[in-house]
Amino acid sequence: MGEYLIAPGLDPRKDQVLYRDDEHLVVYLGTQEGGADVDVNSYLIVSSGKGILIDPGGYKIFSKVLANISKYLDPRDIEYIYMCHQDPDVAGSIPLWREVSNAKIIIHWLWKRFLPHFGFEDVESVSYTLPDERETLHFGATTLEFIPAHFLHSPGHFTIYDRRSKFLFTGDIGIAILDEPLLVVEDIESHIQAMRTVHERLMPTNNAIKLWLDKVKYLDIEAILPQHGAIIPKQYVRRFFDFLENLKCGIDIMR
Repeated sequence: MGEYLIAPGLDPRKDQVLYRDDEHLVVYLGTQEGGADVDVNSYLIVSSGKGILIDPGGYKIFSKVLANISKYLDPRDIEYIYMCHQDPDVAGSIPLWREVSNAKIIIHWLWKRFLPHFGFEDVESVSYTLPDERETLHFGATTLEFIPAHFLHSPGHFTIYDRRSKFLFTGDIGIAILDEPLLVVEDIESHIQAMRTVHERLMPTNNAIKLWLDKVKYLDIEAILPQHGAIIPKQYVRRFFDFLENLKCGIDIMR
């Protein structure tokens, strides 16, 4: 039986263990800084002694993320790094991570040909390529499901469901623009207002949202862990899905 450690009041500037059992660990890496930069929520899964780093962030926070990971795992034991799209806030530190580990970069096939712009010439040797369809990866003591979320907001976006922790890592789905750093949602109605404008802008159409919801709304989800903003705990997941189901966005609201 695992232990869940998601609770109101966690400091978003510090690393936090969110789930743990004898073989499995999920860590938030303390990557919210506040200020003018675009903060990214970076996460580490450690399972049976091996790691996967989810959305490692930009160049500026590399040293902090490296130091925080080292508390839980030798960085050389990171087997995979997932970048849900190519934006620098998500993936600007990728070249540095390849200097300290031999991790494979999990990436949609559409973005694989962009890897030379990060300094990689032999893209086949450094990448684990996702097809358009759902992909399953057996990793340590868990199974990770890469669930298509195309066009939300990247055409090659996947959300990741960790079957062991029952966490759903959603990338830009669930992001919020906050005045102050916040790690766990405490008031879902006010948080929805912080999410609304950025979702209206970044999400292309409600049709794409509903295609993704049809894939995830029946999962047993303990928490939603987005790339920006705050973690949505279990008691608010259904309300969050209701918000998305009825959201008009992108071309739905273009005049």
